[in-house]
Amino acid sequence: MIKIMANRIYLQFIAILFLMHGHVLCGGGFNTQFIASEAKALLQFKHGLKDPSKLLSSWILGNDCCHWKGVGCNTTTGHVISLNLHSSNSIDKLQGHLSSSLLKLPYLSYLNLSGIDFMQSTLPSFLGAMLNLKHLDLSHANFKGSLFDNLGNLSLLESLDLSGNGFYVNSLKWLHGLSSLKVLDLSGVDLSSCKNDWFHDISIRLHSLETLRLSGCRPHKLPKSPQPELNCDSLVTLDLSINYFNSTIPDWLFENCYHLEYLNLSTNTLQGPIPYSIERLKTLATLDLSQNRLTGSISSILGQVNGQNSLKVLRLSNNQLNGSLETSLHQLSKLVVLDLAQNNLEGNINDAHLANFSNLKVLDLSFNHQVTFNMSKNWIPPFQLETIGLAKCNLGPQFPKWIQTQKNFSHIDISNASVFDTVPNWFWDLSPNVEYMNLSYNELKRCGQGFSQKLKLKTLDLRNNNFLCPLPRLPPNSRMVDLSHNSFYGTISHVCEILGFNNSLEILVLSSNNLSGVIPNCWTNGTNMIILNLAENNFIGSIPDSFGSLKSLHMLVMSNNNLSGKIPDTLKNCQVMTFLELGSNRFRGPIPFWIGAEMQILKILSLRKNLFKENIPTTLCQLKSLLVLDLAENKLTGAIPRCVFPAMTTEESINEKSYMEILTIKESISDYLYRTGNGGFRLIKSIDLSSNFLAQGIPVEMVKLVELIALNLSRNQLVGSIPSNIGELKNLEFLDLSRNQLSCAIPTSMANIERLAVLDLSYNTLSGKIPIGTQLQTLSGFGVEGNSHLCGEPLEKACPRNSWFKDAHCSHSEEHENDSNHEDKGMDMEINPFYISMGIGFSTGFWVFWGSLILIASWRHAYFRFLSNVNDRIYVTVVVAYNKLRRKLHAQQPPM
Repeated sequence: MIKIMANRIYLQFIAILFLMHGHVLCGGGFNTQFIASEAKALLQFKHGLKDPSKLLSSWILGNDCCHWKGVGCNTTTGHVISLNLHSSNSIDKLQGHLSSSLLKLPYLSYLNLSGIDFMQSTLPSFLGAMLNLKHLDLSHANFKGSLFDNLGNLSLLESLDLSGNGFYVNSLKWLHGLSSLKVLDLSGVDLSSCKNDWFHDISIRLHSLETLRLSGCRPHKLPKSPQPELNCDSLVTLDLSINYFNSTIPDWLFENCYHLEYLNLSTNTLQGPIPYSIERLKTLATLDLSQNRLTGSISSILGQVNGQNSLKVLRLSNNQLNGSLETSLHQLSKLVVLDLAQNNLEGNINDAHLANFSNLKVLDLSFNHQVTFNMSKNWIPPFQLETIGLAKCNLGPQFPKWIQTQKNFSHIDISNASVFDTVPNWFWDLSPNVEYMNLSYNELKRCGQGFSQKLKLKTLDLRNNNFLCPLPRLPPNSRMVDLSHNSFYGTISHVCEILGFNNSLEILVLSSNNLSGVIPNCWTNGTNMIILNLAENNFIGSIPDSFGSLKSLHMLVMSNNNLSGKIPDTLKNCQVMTFLELGSNRFRGPIPFWIGAEMQILKILSLRKNLFKENIPTTLCQLKSLLVLDLAENKLTGAIPRCVFPAMTTEESINEKSYMEILTIKESISDYLYRTGNGGFRLIKSIDLSSNFLAQGIPVEMVKLVELIALNLSRNQLVGSIPSNIGELKNLEFLDLSRNQLSCAIPTSMANIERLAVLDLSYNTLSGKIPIGTQLQTLSGFGVEGNSHLCGEPLEKACPRNSWFKDAHCSHSEEHENDSNHEDKGMDMEINPFYISMGIGFSTGFWVFWGSLILIASWRHAYFRFLSNVNDRIYVTVVVAYNKLRRKLHAQQPPM
């Protein structure tokens, strides 16, 4: 009996130790040795990562690994079955490499490492050996490179998300092995090399797929009629956005995939009408066809989707749809999101049209042809909007009172809405959730008492109104503030408050107001500032030294103020500057040399109408990206630098949204932009050095700037001739060389500049016949007055026949006209070493020879005796030769 009791106690003791050991290792399972290896594998995985935020601080040896952050275990066996370290935080995220120690987790079925920074590494091939995986999410994890075909070994995989990385594939045949796949997200994976096989390889899995996302994959065209017959009746979610398919919408999308609930074909170049077969999608809840080129009547389209009682989200913005909203809007009263912005729609909307939209949260009818809101004065909408998008709709002339009923909106845009009224006091404190507010391009008056309570307001746009008051306190969390083109007055000391609160401010535009005083020196916290525009105000004093702390600044515009002094050297710290506009002030001194040496990516430099003097610094030649150079109306002297700006020799276009994707930038540089045929913009590449004291000639290097559109060198002291090959500037539209001292003929090549619209050569000393060519003779802006030695059309002065008419000041021919451009070359070019050596040799030989004769008398006497003998011999030879020639001529004469 005692023995039996002892055995029981022993067994209980062993079991307690066993359980304690299992609990310490990983979850209290019975296979403690195997489970211990899983805990060790997790620690090895942790060792490959940097963890600045201590997200994995609970991963400590000796603790239960099933309680570690992101680790999930089987409650029965204690094995690790899931690892979820998903991170949406862009700051202090996990970073490192993906360790193969995960292979030591044989029961792992769920792996989510999305958002971790794997530092542009390639996807490790060992993932294809993790055969128990059912869920794999590596989205937005900073991978790159090719995907391995062995991913097709994961036959149990039900969900695969590789989106948001830098992957590419040459074939998708590995998808054939994923027989259990239900969710596939390859958004952002480059499929351009898959050619026409991409859809066939995916369609093999479409019979089981429920979710397919291929956004931004750049595959080849969307097939019109896939072969073999497509079976996608299980597909619920389909996203083919941002692929730029250039075709019509294929019917098979609606005929075969008739269980779709979510369909996104946005941001393509789809054309034509929406197929009538869309009526077959009875379960559709979200339809996004925005940013295409779809055509057709809105009444017909809304009638087609009217049968979908489940439809909640309809986005058709940025197309070419037309028609009236009045007859069709009421058909979609169950919508939560209605986005029809940027089409050609029209209509007069009243209370009745929106009476049944009780679920509506997003309403965007912005930028259509002519949409008018004609609501009764006391109308109370049945909805509470989160997004109010009514830009360019006619809401006025009174401020729309119905907005007072909306308490939860985060986005409001009623810009350019024909509102000519004061802003009611209730509006400024209406919604505590507002993050975006755009009231621009109206005739609004009355300021609020500041925005200090709008803690969430990030974008505030009040430009182009009639606000007349001191500058209000700005929202403390603002990222973009534009108050330009109003009548705000006073100082801008409030800006210091927002900069002191946080450093989130990126764009501040206060131009075209009546602001005054000294610009405060409080910009040290503006480390995220991208654009600062204080132009067209009444600021005095100098540029604060603390501007040098704005190291992220791309654009600084301070023109048309009363600023003075020198440009502070601290500004050279702004090395990512692309736009520097300081014109129409009273800045003085030489142009800082560091502008060219430090601001290497500068595109636009305008210092016009200041008091800058001395030479143009040659360091400006280092600006490889410069497109606009404007130094006009200063006191600059010396020669024009002989350099070539590379960016003016090649074509560069910018899309309307590509230049930092901010409308404010386009407006700030509108003087330097013109629209191209494809809807984008081009910078007007130009050089303006007019109204200075520049001398010497026009550098022939300027002819290499073949993309130059405008060149103004007028009102200087330039001499010499116009470069003969100036006709190579094929894109030139404006050329002003007037009021200089240029001479000689107008180059004949100038007649070949077909785009030239303005040409002013007046008040020089040009001579000769004006080149004949339809371009010069038909120019409306052709100025040649003040050149008394010019002749020919369009002047009334005829040229003399059979002669080249020139003035007395031009003595060289047209072939050598550019010689005058190099009158300063003797100062600039190096002397050839051959001539230096010859000069030294001549001087040495001269003084050695003559010095010896002067100093040594015996040598001198011998030399002159030698010369005397030589002269005698020469004399005798010449006399003999002369007598022989005379006798010969005498013998040849005929007798008299």
